[in-house]
Amino acid sequence: MDTCLLRSLMDQRPIEIIYMTSKMKCTKRRILVKKVEKEYIMAYCFLREDIRRFNIQDILASSLLLPHQDRTIS
Repeated sequence: MDTCLLRSLMDQRPIEIIYMTSKMKCTKRRILVKKVEKEYIMAYCFLREDIRRFNIQDILASSLLLPHQDRTIS
């Protein structure tokens, strides 16, 4: 399990993920994790402005966002 996902859930901090869609397209999403299950997470997606379900195996990368900024930690 990715520690960024758990940290987002526990601290209620947004993270940025690179996600592979079902059509094999990579997308960058800014999310706030709401629930973690064995194979998926439920998260608020800032792009879609809605709660979405993401398969954990399709999350290629994740990083914490710096507070009050849209920049990621490198």
